[in-house]
Amino acid sequence: MSSPTILFVLCVNDESMFQACFRQLASLPAPHGYHVEVLPIRHASSMASGYNEALTHPAQFKIYLHQDTLIVKQHMLLELIPLFLQNPSLGMLGVIGAESVPDNGIWWESHDCRGKVIEYRHDTYQLLTFESGHPQTEPQGYIKASAIDGLFMATQYDIKWREDLLDGFHFYDVSQSFEFAQQGYEVGIARQVEPWCIHKCGDHFDAEAYEKARQTFLANYR
Repeated sequence: MSSPTILFVLCVNDESMFQACFRQLASLPAPHGYHVEVLPIRHASSMASGYNEALTHPAQFKIYLHQDTLIVKQHMLLELIPLFLQNPSLGMLGVIGAESVPDNGIWWESHDCRGKVIEYRHDTYQLLTFESGHPQTEPQGYIKASAIDGLFMATQYDIKWREDLLDGFHFYDVSQSFEFAQQGYEVGIARQVEPWCIHKCGDHFDAEAYEKARQTFLANYR
């Protein structure tokens, strides 16, 4: 039998960006007894449908990652996997999100956003952080959340992504956060001493598609 797998899943429409991400993922050290695999999903009609293709893979630990996200915390997996193993109720973990989601469904407009990430936007790197306290002294390695952002979504259980509801590239992350909670699992945001990720945010934003997905989310979860 092969050793237990940590599977990175990425929807890909930019090969050069994916290759840069792939090289970086391949260099991450894994906990003893585990190995890392990368599953690119090409030509996905939506994030949810693309990610559902990964559910047949036997890996217990799956990390759904944007192709424009780079892991800069070299020993991230050495923190992530023990965190899951020590907390069987923790179903899904992100690096940024919110403890509660406002009535409009937009998690980043919450008054209790948490986590941190380095954003690369408009040719500039900037640390986006909502951390409070001293994460290295916290007894628990994560903050309970209602929603996490889709740039990094690590799971230790498989729950189907709602491609029947969300046929595009928005709100799949908040939807999946709610789906995990409905199944009785906790959703968390990692307490990071150093940020785990750089997110190379694009400058383009499809407001019409976002609003359509937001209305679908509200109709089904609110």
